[in-house]
Amino acid sequence: MSVKIRRANQGDIEAIISVGRQTWPRTYEFAGAEYVSKGLATWWSAEAIQRTLETTTVLVADGEKAIVGTGNIDLRPEVPVIWKLYVVPEMQGAGIGSALIDELVDVAAGRPVRLEYTDGNAHAAGFYAAHGFVEVRREANDQPGWPDAVWLERAPLKR
Repeated sequence: MSVKIRRANQGDIEAIISVGRQTWPRTYEFAGAEYVSKGLATWWSAEAIQRTLETTTVLVADGEKAIVGTGNIDLRPEVPVIWKLYVVPEMQGAGIGSALIDELVDVAAGRPVRLEYTDGNAHAAGFYAAHGFVEVRREANDQPGWPDAVWLERAPLKR
């Protein structure tokens, strides 16, 4: 399958929501159904995606027939933050996540980049480490029993 990484637009909102619905239950199964439900309602609603399109740079991995991945980066902080990076389960391992993260880091134009993942997501931990991200801090979740956030940072590549 040929996949093109491109900037998301208004017409991609439903497809981006679909990526979330396909990825979140499997990705965060370890954190529990309530965690997954709350995350989908908070971060993957049409309103949330619209807000993301307005305030961050959102990229999609556009397959031949569907959007198969998405990621976004917020350039407003001193250190840009990648808030989302997801690839539908059946396409994981095909290099799409790597292509998305490379493009997101490029958008930061030589600045360091931060992101966070949910503690217990070993797949994410390994993926981000392989892409040069190192842990800088952990934050306890406000919801008792829910996993912590692990913050990572990647220094700009020297060219």
